[in-house]
Amino acid sequence: MSFSINSNISAMRANLNSNIKNQGLDNTLGMLSSGSKLGNAAYDASGLGIANQLSAQVSGLGQAIMNSNDTIGMIQVADGAMSGINDNMERIRVLTLQASNGILGENDREIIQKEIDSLLESSDDIAKTTSYNGINLLDGSGGTTGDGTFSTQSGADSGDTQDVHIADAQVASLLGSIDIRTEAGRTSALESVDSALSSIGDSRAELGASQNQLMSNIRNISVTQVNVASAESQIRDVDFAQESANFSRANIMSQVGAFSQAQANASASNVTRLFQ
Repeated sequence: MSFSINSNISAMRANLNSNIKNQGLDNTLGMLSSGSKLGNAAYDASGLGIANQLSAQVSGLGQAIMNSNDTIGMIQVADGAMSGINDNMERIRVLTLQASNGILGENDREIIQKEIDSLLESSDDIAKTTSYNGINLLDGSGGTTGDGTFSTQSGADSGDTQDVHIADAQVASLLGSIDIRTEAGRTSALESVDSALSSIGDSRAELGASQNQLMSNIRNISVTQVNVASAESQIRDVDFAQESANFSRANIMSQVGAFSQAQANASASNVTRLFQ
């Protein structure tokens, strides 16, 4: 007659199962405490890689929105300054028409010329001193390539850019000098001022279109950012209701495993005492 003693094997099995249950309990506790299913790469390696890529895209879209808003601020500064230059040009046109009145004498036209010169100087000061973040906007020297063209990173990926061009608004570029003291000078002045007003109008229209395009882009990528963040959340964030149920189940199984291990150890001890 023979028999085998396998109580140690039972104890080892109980210990293994208990360790497995405890590991599951630790994983569940980790998820509940962090709020993330991906606190450890071992939980879901592929999911972690995808979630991290989505997180980077969300951050990139957020920065793109900030970039676009900054550029809109720059456009508004430039447009406001151009509005001031436009007002000066309109006043110069009125003064030129006034100087064309035959009832005025030379002294009258000298006074008008002084006011025109003052307005031209004011316009030139606006063009040369208007800046944003220390960068001149209206003298044609700003921008990414130094020609008044500003490139904005308006998306999360390479190549997602938008260019904004701000024309040179200095007096020398717009209309040059004006002398209304002669008839020929007054005729030339009207043509120059009309051309300057047209150029300013075109520049402001271009700025307005660029601003509208940036605002549309902000709305679009804001929606994209929310959707990408939602997709990341589906992968990364823990379902508290489900994980709480998993925790309760794992906790019970861990207690059962501990009890089974204790029983197996007790049985092994009893068998050993039979040979004493």
